[in-house]
Amino acid sequence: MDTYLEQLPLIAPELILTAVALAALVWDLLKKGRDSNQVGYLTLGGLAVAGWSLMGQWSMLEEGGARTAFGMVTIDRFGTFFKLFTVGSLAVVTLFVLADRRERKHGIGEYYFLLLGAAIGIFFMVSTNNLLLLMLGLELLSLASYSLAGFHKGSRRSAEAALKYIVFGGLSAGVMLYGISLLYGLTGTIDLNLMGRGGADGYPVGLAAQFATSPVPVGVAFVLVLAGFAYKVSVVPFHFWTPDVYEGAPTPVTTFLAVASKAAGFAVLLRFVGALFLVDGVQDVVAAYGDKVGLLLAILAAVTMTLGNLSALRQSSLKRLLAFSSIAHAGYVLMGIAAMSAAGFSASIFYLAAYYFMNLGAFGFLLHFEGVTGSEKIDSLKGMGWRHPLVAWSMVIFLVSLTGLPPTVGFYGKLLLFYECVDSGLTWLVVIAALNSVVSLFYYFRVAKVMFLTDPLERERSSQPYLTGFLAVLGVLTVVTGLFNGPLQDWSDQGPVSLGIPAEVSGD
Repeated sequence: MDTYLEQLPLIAPELILTAVALAALVWDLLKKGRDSNQVGYLTLGGLAVAGWSLMGQWSMLEEGGARTAFGMVTIDRFGTFFKLFTVGSLAVVTLFVLADRRERKHGIGEYYFLLLGAAIGIFFMVSTNNLLLLMLGLELLSLASYSLAGFHKGSRRSAEAALKYIVFGGLSAGVMLYGISLLYGLTGTIDLNLMGRGGADGYPVGLAAQFATSPVPVGVAFVLVLAGFAYKVSVVPFHFWTPDVYEGAPTPVTTFLAVASKAAGFAVLLRFVGALFLVDGVQDVVAAYGDKVGLLLAILAAVTMTLGNLSALRQSSLKRLLAFSSIAHAGYVLMGIAAMSAAGFSASIFYLAAYYFMNLGAFGFLLHFEGVTGSEKIDSLKGMGWRHPLVAWSMVIFLVSLTGLPPTVGFYGKLLLFYECVDSGLTWLVVIAALNSVVSLFYYFRVAKVMFLTDPLERERSSQPYLTGFLAVLGVLTVVTGLFNGPLQDWSDQGPVSLGIPAEVSGD
């Protein structure tokens, strides 16, 4: 019992979120759904406390250090980084819910309960090398996401989005679970570190022995597990749910799926690949197999970014355009993982952090103009750049960053990815990514063209100063973090170090 109590502080952020989620649910029941904004403020307060706890945890962990709670939860700076990312994302999403003019202000207390539940799932899945806990965290996130996607029960589009998400999500979870069961049957463990290194006394046998005796089942298992990850982060050919779900879900939920949920999926993929193939002590034959996995990820990255960008070219809905844009950016993030090196992983983490600023800003812009125009069509933005200059110019900054142009954080993030891929012998992938960036310029700046170079539609000016100011701050941060990127890069470098990936590991 003493050992159990001693380990509880290590999962204090998870306990805080659980307590806040239950408090939000009970508070909404006591208020009988009246003035759900109070539940939103409670959620923001809980996220602030959880963020404070995570900062304390970050300071407690030495560089590269890690602790284990209950034999399953790994407390390291890699997981803590993505937990802080999740807290920041959910805080913004909560603000978006509070600012959404088209959302009811009563009877939506469950909104915040589901968001907190999703966060708890993310917290556990990004902080474990145990495949069972990873799967449980992933399912908790998925169940909350399904409910959030269909939150507007009276909307046909929302119901359709939820149904498609549930069907495809259930299928991908089954495929992934089958792959995990194969890995367990072949290696005798569900611990990623033991799979790559093997047991000290020969049991569990690990992957090295299986590569020598039955490489085909191992390959099948990896493909099935990677398919589950690919679905979660919208990698081609498992992207088909993304445009319809993003379009049908409420805009704050779409923001959550595009930013927090996607980043969590990549965090788990980074941990999975790193723990199996790149950490110190991995057997040589396992590390060599990692090069094949890296090549597979590179091919998926090229196909994903190309299909995402080409599909975005012909979209008339800004929401669907951003959905295909998120697919393309999943391809960019995969570039760093495909490099199969510590520096490549750090570049992917940095790009996810950059994606936080520019994508939250883009969806905040969408939310703002949905409230003004009542539409998500790009044509509804005609002339809006001169009527709402601060929001419009902030959006231009986000578009510049999403394209990957200086002086924004998106430019520096892509530069890191390109450099690490060239260093790992993936120059062909860099060429494809550069061409895709040129393609993306056309559809991103089509939005700017409509705002500034077309005659405005006749409508009353309707401002949202609260949301306008917030978007302006995100726009400034997008530029500032691009010019002064040292602190963010230092944080990103901590991830591979805490996973135990040596700096000299490379995919050459």
